[in-house]
Order: sequence, then structure tokens, then C-alpha cells
Amino acid sequence: MKKRSFLLLEILIAFFLVTLCIVPLVRQPLSLYRSELERLEAMEKERLADWTFTEVKEMLLKNEIPWEKIPNKSETAGPFPLPDAVIQLPGCSPKIIKRTFTMTGRGKKPGPNDADLRQLGIYIHFGKDKYSFRLPAKKVFE
Repeated sequence: MKKRSFLLLEILIAFFLVTLCIVPLVRQPLSLYRSELERLEAMEKERLADWTFTEVKEMLLKNEIPWEKIPNKSETAGPFPLPDAVIQLPGCSPKIIKRTFTMTGRGKKPGPNDADLRQLGIYIHFGKDKYSFRLPAKKVFE
């Protein structure tokens, strides 16, 4: 009985056929993984925007932003810089997010006891991403 050795061509054809069958099986899970990471990053940015909004409210409560810089109706103030933040997704390297915010006056009216009432639009910017919030503000004249 005569033994016949494998030819290089037969091995290459077998490798090609195996690769041809594996590629569709691997492509779908990889695209699902990428889209899941994009959705997770969007959710993390929304969470960071909410956190940033609480920082802005705290700055206003502590008078770190003086009342004179708070815009009247149809005026805009800012952009005000904030410290950079980091988003850490599982299996990815940390991503540094540059943060700023602007304020827009949406309304103004006198309140009881000579209080100045304003409705503010707070816009938080993460690069090209923008998140908006509303905030009532009150100044009592002493």
C-alpha cells in the first residue's frame, strides 16, 4: 500500500474553507459587542451629565457663580469650564471627557418679598455631545 502525502494546495484549500465558514459566525457577535459598548458609553455619558448638573447646582448654591453672571431672559452666559471627567467601560481603556456648561435665561419675573425669580437653561457639553436641563433660580435682596 502506497502512502500519499498531503499537498500544500490541499492544506490551503482546507484552511480557506474553514475560514470561510468561521467569518460569518464571528462577525455578528463582534458587531453586537461594539454596538453594546456604544450604548453603554451613551448611558455612561448621560449619567455623567446628571452628575455634572448636580455639580452646577452645588456651585450655584455655594455662590461660586455670582448672581451677576446668571443670565436674564434671552441672554447666555458661559461657557464655564469644569474639571475633566473619566469614563471607564469594562474591557476598554479609560476615556477622558472635557466638560463645560453654559446657562441661558429662559424667563424672569419678580417674586414675593422683592425676590428675583429666573428660569435657567443649563447646557452641559461633552465635546460635541450636549445635554440640557432646566433650573429655577431665586435671589432675595437683603
